[in-house]
Amino acid sequence: MKRRDWLPALGQYAALLPFVLVAAFPLLWTFSVAISEDPSHMWHFPQSLWPHEPGLMWFSRVQAEIPIGRYLFNSLGISLGITIFSTLLAIPCGYALSQIPFRGSNALFMLLLLTLMLPSELAIIPNFLTFSRLGLVDSYVAVVLPGLASAFGAFLMRQAFQDLPQDILDAARVDGASEWQLLWRVALPQCRAMVSALAIFSFVQSWNDYLWPAVILKDRLKVPLSVGIFNDLTGPFSTSTSMVMAAIIVAALPVLIAFACTQRYFLGGDESAAAQRSAIGDN
Repeated sequence: MKRRDWLPALGQYAALLPFVLVAAFPLLWTFSVAISEDPSHMWHFPQSLWPHEPGLMWFSRVQAEIPIGRYLFNSLGISLGITIFSTLLAIPCGYALSQIPFRGSNALFMLLLLTLMLPSELAIIPNFLTFSRLGLVDSYVAVVLPGLASAFGAFLMRQAFQDLPQDILDAARVDGASEWQLLWRVALPQCRAMVSALAIFSFVQSWNDYLWPAVILKDRLKVPLSVGIFNDLTGPFSTSTSMVMAAIIVAALPVLIAFACTQRYFLGGDESAAAQRSAIGDN
């Protein structure tokens, strides 16, 4: 490789390195404390990220003293339910706003954007009163339902469908395809990257959600991981910092694994869309 080829890339990596260190340091410090049997050295200055007497003792204590498996199962079920159904609802909503003209579509889209500007905490009391009158308090249905109608998901999919080459859609319409067929057979395959991004966003948001499950769920064995860790580790185990850090690592691992397994879909989808646009331009 010529010098002029790698110099710009080296400059970019050098500029990004401080941001990577700032972002990665808390996670590395948390992991080091979690695997250190004696984490007292972590509180000395200057701090060292190298664990002292590394081991899995704190992870074993978390598993033995907290129903971490049950919390993981609850979080996985809630997050997958919200991710799957909110994505399936956002796809046709975004397509309708983008490709099907109807009276009031612009006003509806502006109303959709308005909801994104409001804090989600405003809906907690109305939602709680509604589910209380329906007798759904302390149920998984009450946890999942508010997350199904995702204004952000509809907005994201609208923008994805808005960027599609109209030549492909018009050609399918000439061939007699219905809008439903256009959505699932023509438009959606070209937006795989955006669908993957939306699914990851929905999964991470629902996995990390704490406030609404803490309000609506009363049974200790029904709460997700975020609520369970907070409830258990701010009680009798609050003095064990290492146990808290071990529980945090356990909570973060599924999200990291999910992103590592799905990041290739981002690149694959972008390359596919670019290739299709290039082919259309050549024709």
